[in-house]
Amino acid sequence: MVEVLPTPFAHIDGVLDDLNRPAKQTIALEVGPKLIEVKAFYLEKRQDVGAPPGFLKDAPHASQWGRYFDLFAMSSQFDGKLIGEGELAYSTLGMSMVPEQQQPSMARVGLKGTWGKAGYGISHRSFGQGFVSVSGMKVELPRDESQIWAEYNFGLFQWRTGAGETWEENSAANQITLTRSAATSFHLNKPGWSASLSSAYSLIGQEQSVGQKTAALTNGLTLVFRPAAFLTIEPNLGFKQEWDRKTGLQIDTPSAGVALSCIPSRDFQLVGRAAYAKGMSADALKEAATIHTTTSLNWKMGKSSLGEQSLSLQLDYRNELRPNVPESSQANLTGSIQFRIAGF
Repeated sequence: MVEVLPTPFAHIDGVLDDLNRPAKQTIALEVGPKLIEVKAFYLEKRQDVGAPPGFLKDAPHASQWGRYFDLFAMSSQFDGKLIGEGELAYSTLGMSMVPEQQQPSMARVGLKGTWGKAGYGISHRSFGQGFVSVSGMKVELPRDESQIWAEYNFGLFQWRTGAGETWEENSAANQITLTRSAATSFHLNKPGWSASLSSAYSLIGQEQSVGQKTAALTNGLTLVFRPAAFLTIEPNLGFKQEWDRKTGLQIDTPSAGVALSCIPSRDFQLVGRAAYAKGMSADALKEAATIHTTTSLNWKMGKSSLGEQSLSLQLDYRNELRPNVPESSQANLTGSIQFRIAGF
């Protein structure tokens, strides 16, 4: 889906990014009249995966190592009216070894800029099979994404809109899935709080089956409260409707979540998140409920000869319940330790 929607916990995630961001760019290369900034990021992670007692008795426990390396370059021209970006990343997070058929890499190129109160951009990303992001999202199949967006600050609120396409290739089934999306959002920012209202429409279909398409409409409301300088509270509500345009089968998924972020000092951050979603359909086999909670402690360790270092301890619990297919219900508890070096 095109990334113009304020995703749940986006503000909290932004705080986490600030915690791990290097204080300054370590490498800056000047080529003629241009200024090219180059940043590097390295992460090493170990996690213990298993199910909590009483949920999945025979679930295996495993320790997984992984590394993540990212190289980012940017060049800004015309006082920010035109900014070019390029990024390459390689990830083996959660892998003891990389299968031969997988290339867990990501490449991105883009142009963006601001002109007065208006912003605009266009980008393209390509993911290899098996790539795992820092947040833990895994790319199961090779995928390409393209998007274009624009935004304008009206003073009282900020408006953003965009459109995009995603191509996903399943070589085993000789099938390509094409998703087209359009979205818009409104953001209101006040000194002690902010609010975001968003809506997106997507059309998903296989290249070989033109008539078999699934449509989805997603609406979301996110509020951010800052009762104190060290505390942020972010509740959110969402509602997603999916329907098969050929059979008429519909799935409604309401969701709710809340996130808390506490920064007692400049170098420490404690984050807690909880979310619940329930899928409802006339087809009982498609009904499901998902519970997801996360707790993390982040410590900014300071600078070294290699760059800005940070340590993160995280505990993640996810449980998917299918009342009509009990054997397919899944519960998973994950503990992880992440060590990051940025800007070396």
